[in-house]
Amino acid sequence: GLGPAPSERWRLAVRGERTQMGPSGHELVDHTSEVTLRIHAPTFEGVLEEAARAFLGLAPARIRGEPTVDEREFRLDAPDRAALLVDWLNELVYLGEAERWLPREVRAEALGPGGVRIHAAGLALSEPFVLVKAATLHGAVVRDVPDGVRAEVTLDV
Repeated sequence: GLGPAPSERWRLAVRGERTQMGPSGHELVDHTSEVTLRIHAPTFEGVLEEAARAFLGLAPARIRGEPTVDEREFRLDAPDRAALLVDWLNELVYLGEAERWLPREVRAEALGPGGVRIHAAGLALSEPFVLVKAATLHGAVVRDVPDGVRAEVTLDV
């Protein structure tokens, strides 16, 4: 047969996924047709950087190719931090599917209220990454906490 159903393969891939790199980290919590991504970092820019690490971690190792020499720059503007995070994740959805490229190293910098510039070096993918359909603004939250910033956003899969 074809193995587990897509939703079961997804559960097998992300069950208990949690990473911690210094003061930043992320956790993936799966549901039937969505995954909740919880991120923490010392700053909001760190949340955006950790979101890219989490997204790259979702791409199967078999489709991750060689690092590319180009560095890309992204400029995002949105009414609030939750919308910026969702916009960034949706940019990653597009890049993985349409351009077969995902960032492997990311540096984000604030550009004042509602704006951010992101510099990224990436990986070429051997095939489109289509697991994640979109990040949703519904239920997305970014909040300041004593040790930095915490965020939660839902990914439709």
